[in-house]
Amino acid sequence: MLQTTWKGGYHLKRYTIAIVGWVVVLAALICVMLSYDTATPAPAATADSARQTRSAYTSLPAGGTLVLALADASEDDMLTAWKSSDETVVTVDSGGRLDAAKEGTADVTAHFSDGHTYTCHVTVKEAAPEQKADKFTTAITANETIAEQNTKNQKKNKKLPYRLHVNRRMNCVTAYTYGADGKYTVPVRTMLCSCGMDNTTVTGIYDIGFHTVWHPLVNDVMGQYASSIVDDIMFHSVPYTDFAKNTLKVDEFNKLGEAASRGCIRLAVGDAKWINDNCAEGTIVFIYENDIPGPLGKPEAIRITDKKCLWDPTDYDKANPYNKAYPVISGAEDKTITAGSGFDASSKVKATDSCGNDITYRLEIIGHVNPNRAGTYKLTYQVTDALHRSTKKNVTVTVTEEETP
Repeated sequence: MLQTTWKGGYHLKRYTIAIVGWVVVLAALICVMLSYDTATPAPAATADSARQTRSAYTSLPAGGTLVLALADASEDDMLTAWKSSDETVVTVDSGGRLDAAKEGTADVTAHFSDGHTYTCHVTVKEAAPEQKADKFTTAITANETIAEQNTKNQKKNKKLPYRLHVNRRMNCVTAYTYGADGKYTVPVRTMLCSCGMDNTTVTGIYDIGFHTVWHPLVNDVMGQYASSIVDDIMFHSVPYTDFAKNTLKVDEFNKLGEAASRGCIRLAVGDAKWINDNCAEGTIVFIYENDIPGPLGKPEAIRITDKKCLWDPTDYDKANPYNKAYPVISGAEDKTITAGSGFDASSKVKATDSCGNDITYRLEIIGHVNPNRAGTYKLTYQVTDALHRSTKKNVTVTVTEEETP
């Protein structure tokens, strides 16, 4: 036997004897365990038994919609029917789309040709409160509750509620309010702008001096909702050719988001008015440049396509023809098809925004259609444009049995 000695004087021989002893003990224990009756082992779970017991839980608000997805795509061809235990609470179509009708609970079950089922226990809760959205601006907003509270406590705290940061390289303005530590680090609103070409918008820290509703600008043009910053530089709307809201220079409006001015910071009317209304004289304005727009990102621009309508789409004025404009979804219609004929839910469906721009890429389709299985399927097409205005369209796709030759 190997007699190599480890440090400390212990011999490998002693360890070898100990190991052999433990092996004997373990072997005896295994023999005892095997002596028990093994004639009736516990049944192993099979794929079929697992399918039989599959279930899930979900909840959604009244008026909400949800599409149940099958765990195995191959099951779609085996599906024979979806059924709801209480259609007054929640309905289900042939594609597993749930539509919550009222508060309550119901079981939605998928039945398959091989006999197994899949059940979803659905709880319908109170309808969620509708989120407020300013439909006259492309601004991105956040933390508005904190800002509202700071505005309410302005006199008590002796602090102005906002500070404005202008990123002249990215052409956007971010409004900050202060947090519990008193520092202006809480982003509230990011607005698209046009700073000066060739860096004519100066950098540095300034403060708002005065506000006016209309202000004459260079080259005999006018601006709405002007707020002075330093020297001749100010926040104001895109230029107008006259003191009239229907004389907007449309080509200049369509440059928002890129450098276009002679040094001033141009904004859409809705955003210029927000600064005019919410940022009092003395509000700090920090002008800088960076490749990162800000914590809320950069808003998406909306462009005017009707060159004859010389209104700013973000103007709150009741006479503004854009006030009643909303996105349009075209090509989404009720259809009846024969099983096996094929179906593409997005085919020939288009969406345009409130100003007529193509925003099909923003279109959402809610629902599932199996064109190979007869049934009635619901689809919802919805889209929201840069002005936060939304349009929704519901259609029904009926799949009939394949014709027998």
